[in-house]
Amino acid sequence: MPTHLRPVAVRRSFTALLLLAGLLLLVVPSLAAPARAQTAVDGPRIDVVEIDGIFDRVVLRHLEDQLARAERAGAVAVVVQLDSVGGLAVSAQEVRTLLDTDVPVVVWIGEPGARALGAAAVLADAADLLLAAPATLFGAPAPVDLGDVAGSAEIAAGARVRAIAELTGEAGGIVALADQAGAELPAVLPLPVDLTRDDVTVVSTDEAVAAGIVDVAAPTLPDVLAELDGRQVAGRMLDVDPTAADVRFTNLGLWDRTLHTVAMPTLAYILLVSGMLALLFELFQPGFGVAGIAGIATALLGLYGFAVLPGSWLAFAGVLVGLLLLAADLALARLGTLSILGTLLLGVGSVTLFPGPAPLTVSLWVTGLVTAFCAVFFIGIMTTVLRNQGDIALRGAEHVIGKVAVVRSMLNPEGHVFVDGALWRARAPESAGKVRTGTPVRILGMNDRLTLEVEVVADGAAGPGQAAAATDDAEAASVS
Repeated sequence: MPTHLRPVAVRRSFTALLLLAGLLLLVVPSLAAPARAQTAVDGPRIDVVEIDGIFDRVVLRHLEDQLARAERAGAVAVVVQLDSVGGLAVSAQEVRTLLDTDVPVVVWIGEPGARALGAAAVLADAADLLLAAPATLFGAPAPVDLGDVAGSAEIAAGARVRAIAELTGEAGGIVALADQAGAELPAVLPLPVDLTRDDVTVVSTDEAVAAGIVDVAAPTLPDVLAELDGRQVAGRMLDVDPTAADVRFTNLGLWDRTLHTVAMPTLAYILLVSGMLALLFELFQPGFGVAGIAGIATALLGLYGFAVLPGSWLAFAGVLVGLLLLAADLALARLGTLSILGTLLLGVGSVTLFPGPAPLTVSLWVTGLVTAFCAVFFIGIMTTVLRNQGDIALRGAEHVIGKVAVVRSMLNPEGHVFVDGALWRARAPESAGKVRTGTPVRILGMNDRLTLEVEVVADGAAGPGQAAAATDDAEAASVS
């Protein structure tokens, strides 16, 4: 590898590795998801579908597919393991229609610490059988669609929601299940940031069953399967032996899990900014490498998440313009007014990027850290990188001035030439027109853009030794 190109290649490879590592951390957990499907046995089939996080259209489509598959396969029941604080781009009617199937649908709010709020509460309310673990939340403190804050769509008053209203004295009440009567709010139970302990009514699992809020208390999934045996659900008597049942776990596939994961405000924001940083980094490097490709992939994933979430396009424009101003000031080597303005725009755009409710926002400390990193990246890191790159290139140019190089990509007026085993960006005079590949050129010097200034060598002017050596070097590089 040429000496003057090695530090640049190392930096670009390091950046690419960081971006690719981030993408792998995102998708590797998804690779193992399908492996949870159990090997078929002769007992009655029960499908277990896990719903975790925001109830978006990816999850809605996945649950619809799994219910249809279970119905075709003759499953005796589908158990939905539920832990969600609300939906995104879904309606209560869509969720209720989803459960209009011939196979009995059992919803289990679990494990301890799980929540069924918003759209998830609609799903739990419409279940043929509802079970819950202790230290779980159930209720309707948020709209069904978290992205429709202005519409504030209320949850349809099903039997379980009415039971909660009677117990708490309010239509939008929320209950927490505890092990015993009179217990305090379980410490393991996380509350959404817009709720306080005073907003939650704590009841024991026995009280919840007596009030008709849940049908059965079940701490673990094996307890859920045991409760199904001999119970009548949706007009069917279930004959389920937990020790012999064919229990199949189904998760989102790799692609769906990736889309579901990036539809989280913090991750979508970080992917957007890191992708744009990688692309801007490539603008200051010769050619387009792996870091640029990884940057495109990262930015596209972040853009998908932003498009799905209720984000502000004006704030997105602020983030983009802020980064461009920081890059422009770096290119102009001023590091002054444009950098300050770019940092301010980036910060304001980041804070206002997702103006929705608490589950769909990015915390201030994350936006502050990202904004500070971007400022340091352009003002500190990239300034040092470009300065070192220029110094290395200048030192390398001293050894090639006056030598004859061979054009490797057409100079029109700029392109690339090959000399002394290295590829350089070069510029020919306007008067030379298009200089074709393979033409010998003499190196006159280097301009302030780190580009070699060259002139076309007249026939015989280079001397047979110089021209032959340049041609041999170019041919050897092509072979290698």
